[in-house]
Amino acid sequence: MKQYSKLFSLVVLCGTATVALASDCCDNNDNGCVIPFIQWRSQGRNMARKLEGETSYAIYQGDMDNNYGTMFVDLEYDQTFRGSRIAECLFGNSLVSSTSTNSCDSDCNETLIVSGLNSANRGARDWMAENFLLPRDFKSAISFSPKVQSVIVDFHLFVGLDRWVNGLYFRLYGPVVWNKSSLNACENVIDQGTADGGSYSQGYFDADTAVANTALFQRALNFFGGCQLPAYQDQNLTVQPLKFAKFSGCNLSNNNNNNNCDDSCNDSQHKTGFAELRGEFGWNYIRDKYRLMLNIQAAAPTGTRPNGEYLLPAYVGNGKHWELGGGLGGSWKMWESEDGERSFNFIVEADITHLFKAKQKMTFDLKGKPHSRYMLAEQLVTPEADDKLNPDTATFDVNGNGVYMPVANFSTREVKVGFGVQGDVVAMFNYTHRNFSWDLGYNFWGMSCSSISLDCNSDCDDSCNPIVSPFPTNMALKGDASIAGYNEDATPDQFTYGLGATESKATIFAGTNTLGTQSPRQNSAIDNAQAAVAAAGSVNPGDLYVFGNIGTLPINTSVQPVFISIDDLDVDGAKQRGLSNKVFTHFNYTWTDRDRWVPYFGAGFSAEFGSHCDAGCSTTTTTSTSDCNGCKSCALTQWGVEIKGGVSFH
Repeated sequence: MKQYSKLFSLVVLCGTATVALASDCCDNNDNGCVIPFIQWRSQGRNMARKLEGETSYAIYQGDMDNNYGTMFVDLEYDQTFRGSRIAECLFGNSLVSSTSTNSCDSDCNETLIVSGLNSANRGARDWMAENFLLPRDFKSAISFSPKVQSVIVDFHLFVGLDRWVNGLYFRLYGPVVWNKSSLNACENVIDQGTADGGSYSQGYFDADTAVANTALFQRALNFFGGCQLPAYQDQNLTVQPLKFAKFSGCNLSNNNNNNNCDDSCNDSQHKTGFAELRGEFGWNYIRDKYRLMLNIQAAAPTGTRPNGEYLLPAYVGNGKHWELGGGLGGSWKMWESEDGERSFNFIVEADITHLFKAKQKMTFDLKGKPHSRYMLAEQLVTPEADDKLNPDTATFDVNGNGVYMPVANFSTREVKVGFGVQGDVVAMFNYTHRNFSWDLGYNFWGMSCSSISLDCNSDCDDSCNPIVSPFPTNMALKGDASIAGYNEDATPDQFTYGLGATESKATIFAGTNTLGTQSPRQNSAIDNAQAAVAAAGSVNPGDLYVFGNIGTLPINTSVQPVFISIDDLDVDGAKQRGLSNKVFTHFNYTWTDRDRWVPYFGAGFSAEFGSHCDAGCSTTTTTSTSDCNGCKSCALTQWGVEIKGGVSFH
């Protein structure tokens, strides 16, 4: 009975680790919080692949009086399914169920609606098209069918060191991986917009002129692909394209094409590399019917480093983390035939490692504003002496250096990310009948909540060379505010003045002026609204007005403007954890009639189900801010097929 009690204790210990990793997972279904990057299970972290097909004749052998071992190569193909789970992790409650606007393939069952503030029947969850340089009455539906694929070639060496100590062993392994990922974003343009309803009036975007809808993007995916605005050019303005958290690469060839799905739907990224080099040094306590094992292990990162360029990037490995930890396990021969040619075994093994902090680039939202990384920001400057407001305030530069950019362009920072604990647990049954063996098992993988640090030294490497651009000064959310007003003298020459209008309470769904009782063009609901007046000593002092409404509609500015600082980045909201449950099976044949070199070959299948839930997040309405201080759980749901061939030696 002693062996049974020891095995029971081992199972309880592994179960405790599993519960500890899973206990933080919430049960609420509120998706107000989103994560900017999914750190999925490394292609090199796979306990099932490590054990299946080998436990009968290759590893952990108890009747050896000399060194022995095995070498194998495993070829595996993995592909995600239930892509909507990935989309929900990335877009949360911005996705709406839609049958009338979604005409992509059958896997696309949730949609992101983009619409301008002048479009008819705007939904509460529609993303404001004005953020994306689209016509003001534009409307489209973007459907997602995310897919992640991997081809894995795993190289593995196990050496039993029984010549020196019975049960002592060494293991070295790691895979070469080709990884491909894509959001498969397909856009159906519902309303291209009209010349009257889609144009930007003078003073909203450009102080010098109105901006026609034909000079803007005609598809939202052009913005989300990082395209440069092609038609609109103004020497007084700099409009930066989206540089980080992009949906795909830029494809301007279909800017005026309203087809539901074009080549941009299939845009993907791919990476090839060696995931990480893993090593173990362990010892087995082996008796007739059971075995107990302990090991120490480490992993050296050799894969790709996340750089924040794409929302769903292709990458190889564990995110460039060094790992250190240990493992424990055992087996129990539950039944054996009298001739010893048939047996039924139970094997359990657990690896637990710590992922040390690694440098990565990560794109952050602003606190309480999911997806604010895609909102349009403006940079204000100190006005020139002849262009000042009364009282003095920072203004949008209408004289030659006006700058617009998505928040993501400066909210993407160099950070250090670590994970306290990662667990990989396998419990499987093995049936062996002479040369044949069959494995059937369950695999749990879990990763605790990430730790993210952003400090004053994060913008430079060890040699003080810039990694990302310094955090810009005087950046503010534009929302739907006008950036310029005018006054006139008796002649009637027109004088243009930049305003300091900011909308810190704007969201991805709407600006704040749409909620005001006055004309939105008056900046009635901007931050610290105050009537704009040109100061004495400027070219033409006096009250400022809305363009196109001479002497009738006064315009407001912010006194003082509300700027975005690095402290506004929602670092806590970017935290994540992972958890998945996998079932697998493997069939193997071993040529046991060989003497010194014993080959074997097998094939298997697996299905892994990743968790998806929020923690500590609450959103009262879709247009309000969200409290996202919890830790969101996201992991890939995927199936895999593999073949495994190797040779044992003794």
